[in-house]
Amino acid sequence: MKTLLALLALASAPSALAQAPQPAAVTVTMENFKFEPNAIQLRSGVPTILHLVNDAGGGHSFSAPQFFAAAKLAPASQRLVHDGTVEVPKHSAVDIELIPSAGQYPLKCSHTLHAAFGMKGSITVR
Repeated sequence: MKTLLALLALASAPSALAQAPQPAAVTVTMENFKFEPNAIQLRSGVPTILHLVNDAGGGHSFSAPQFFAAAKLAPASQRLVHDGTVEVPKHSAVDIELIPSAGQYPLKCSHTLHAAFGMKGSITVR
């Protein structure tokens, strides 16, 4: 009887997985010298996955050094961010898991002349 009661208690208890909040997912597409969207809105302290998609035939980067310096990056994502920049090869996607910190941050593609052609934007975290 005790075993049955223990099993029932376990079955009715909420699991740790069910209680863990799902991260917010934000997709940013890169192509034709632009970010879409180019004004990214995030919530401070909310776990977030930045899904960076490069639909172009050439490489692009998501460069936001101040943003990445202020954010808490998941261990697996730390290796993808170098000097505040994430490289996204042509026709591919990269996911960055982080917890953003409040602030207003500039964003650009660091490839030669891409920002000059309009590939820039901002990240606002409230």
